[in-house]
Parts: sequence; structure tokens; C-alpha cells
Amino acid sequence: MITWLRQLCMAAACIWVLAAGVTFPVQAADSVQAVVISGEIDGGQAALVQRGIAQAEERQDKALVIVINTLGGRVDSALKIRDMLTATSIPTIAYVDSRAWSAGALIALSCRHIIMAPGSSIGAAEPIPNTEKNIAALKSEFSATAEQMGHNPSVAAAMVDKSDGFPGYADAGQILALSDVQARELNIAEGTAPTPEEALRLFSLGDARVYYEEKSLKDSLIGILQNEYVRVILVGLILAAVFAEIKMAGIGVGMVTAVLLGGLLFLSGDESLSEGLTVLAAFVGSFACIALELASPGVGIFGIAGVVLLFGSLFYMLGATMEGLYILAGGTVLAMVLFYFLGRHLPKSRLLARLALTTRSTREKGYSSQGDKSKYLYQRGRTITILRPAGTIRIGKERVDAVSAGPFIERDVDVRVISVEGGRVLVEPVPKRNP
Repeated sequence: MITWLRQLCMAAACIWVLAAGVTFPVQAADSVQAVVISGEIDGGQAALVQRGIAQAEERQDKALVIVINTLGGRVDSALKIRDMLTATSIPTIAYVDSRAWSAGALIALSCRHIIMAPGSSIGAAEPIPNTEKNIAALKSEFSATAEQMGHNPSVAAAMVDKSDGFPGYADAGQILALSDVQARELNIAEGTAPTPEEALRLFSLGDARVYYEEKSLKDSLIGILQNEYVRVILVGLILAAVFAEIKMAGIGVGMVTAVLLGGLLFLSGDESLSEGLTVLAAFVGSFACIALELASPGVGIFGIAGVVLLFGSLFYMLGATMEGLYILAGGTVLAMVLFYFLGRHLPKSRLLARLALTTRSTREKGYSSQGDKSKYLYQRGRTITILRPAGTIRIGKERVDAVSAGPFIERDVDVRVISVEGGRVLVEPVPKRNP
């Protein structure tokens, strides 16, 4: 009887659940993001870590594993990776697969937990060149990072500064590098595991699904574009293309080249979406202002606004730092050198002859000189181009540069010369007679 009542209650509960549309939450399987850092630390590795963190946060992974096998690399790229790892809310685990030397050691210390493979090593982070300034700066970075993430700061400092060594592990004058056993003895590493999957078992994540990410072609491209010398060249080419376009007084190949190169520079940045779109809008807006200045020469305000927007957007694309300012200055100097040769040689090329204005206002083609034009006073002519306010008119068989005395004058309008001041011919439309 009790069994029958229990079954009846269970059946009634199931019917109520189906009728009410109630669903029970299903626990998603645990997942882990693994980012493999192998080879030299550069901007491409920083782009890889940034992409891996974004994916891990989107999936709400249980942990982020940084698999490290590197002899070191660029300190600035390692600092970017350090900042990203210390800022994420996802638990971070560094797995030293073989070596975490130099910049790789800083990346490992930037993780909350460190697990090392048997026979692996960590440390040997003396900067090159090992000047007193470089050692002091990098030593403070290692020490502060280790303390922030719960590692021994004195051990981290000895990896950079060999002056005092580390008692029992490195004599004075020897840089500190630790094996996996020594790292456990000094509480730098929490354990040893032959594979990253085995390392996850130490944190009760042995059954988690692991998503591996390695450096892609796009990451490598971003790393190349983040090199300061490459950025100087890009900035120089962008500015040289703009200068050439202004000299040719037209909107064409120079602007297109500058926009494409600016797109590469923009892709190499690490701004947030909102900041990036703002900078990109300013960059494109600078060309719009320059184009307006070319279309209406003499106004000035559009040209000034275009130059300010161009240099401002380039500065923010370069990170808005002192290093970015140096790159912008170097690129400007390079652009001047390139433009010097560009201005001397390119206008003579057959390709640019189609884009640049090469027609000359010679007397054989009907143009008059800039000499005495008093003979045109009170004569009548007809506009060849729109006078806005300057343009060209025809008086008899001669083409004369003229200026409207009032509003713009359309093409093919009869005009008369009302004033001649040196080489300036002032005209107005001929009044129409009433029938």
C-alpha cells in the first residue's frame, strides 16, 4: 500500500512538472582552456594569450592552463601577458613542460598555481643587457608579481639579480635557476605531473574537457606588426602616402594606401572594442577632413582638423604611451625622407601621370601669362569652369584665371571684368536683359 502510494505521488509529481513546464537545470561538464606558449616570447604569444583568456571567460571555464616551453623573449610582451593573467578572474595554472626561462619564468609566476613536468626548470631571468637599471626594473617586476600571486618574492628576485645568489641553491654571482624538485622545495611549484591533463587531476579537474589553443598565423602577424621597428615603418609609409596625395592634389592611390596600412596598424593594437572603434573612426575621419581641404583649398580648418585627427589616432593606435610617441616621431622623420625622394621621382612615372595633374597652362594652349592683365578691364567673356570663387574664363581666344566678385558662378555663364588688380581679374555675371 505504501509502495503504491509512493508510486502514485511520483507519477503525480511528474505530470505536474510536465504540465507546468518546469525543467531542472543540467550541470554542464567542466571545461578548461589550455594555451600553449612555445618558442620565443613575442607579440604573437601575447595575442594568443589574449585570445585564450577571452575564450575561457566566454565559456566560463573552470581553469586556464598556460603550458610553457620557452627560453625567453621580449620583456614587453611578457609584461603584457603578466598583466592579462593577473587580471583575469579565472583560476590560472602554469604547467612548465620543459623550460620556463627568462620571460617564461615571469609568465609562470603570473599564474596562481605552478606545476612542473619531471626534469623541467624555471628561472635564469637575467636581462640582456644586464645593466643596473634593467636588473632593478625587472627584479621589481618579478618580486611584485610573485608576491601578488602567492609565490616567494625573494626566490623570484634571485632569478633576475645574481649579485647575492640564493643560499643553498645559487652562489653569489650566479643566477638562480630551479629544477622541478628544487622549485617544490622552495614552494614555487606545487607539484609534478607528466602531462597537463595529469596536472589538472591535482586540482580535481581530471575529467574536465580541455580546449587547446596554439599560436596561429594571425597571432604571428600581430606579433610582427607589434614590433617597434615595423611600426615605425608603417607610420612612415602612412604619412608619406598622405603627403604624396596632398602634393598630387587628388584623392586616389595615396589615400587608399594610407587606409590599408592604417588597418594593419589598427589590427596590431589591443584596445577594447569601444576604444578601438573610436580610434578607427578618428583615423578615417582624418582622411575625410583632408579630402575636404583638397576639394576646397584655402579654407584651412579642414586641413588642420585632418592633421590633428591623423596624428592623434596614430598615437592611440600605438598604445598612447611614451614608446608610442617615440614610434610616431620616428615614423614622421622616415615619412619626410621618403617624401623627399617620392616628390622628386614619382611624379615622372607613367603610372602617376594618370593620377596627377600634368597639364600646363601655356600660351600655346590658350592661357595668358600672369603679367599685365589691365587690357581685360570691362571686357566680356564666358566661364569655362565653375568660379568658386576662383576659376577660368575665356575672353576672345584666351583663357584667363578669374575670381567671382560675388557668389559662385556656374560654367558657361557670360561674365564681365569689373576690376583688375595686378594678376587678379575680378568678374561678375552679365545681367540678363528683360524682354
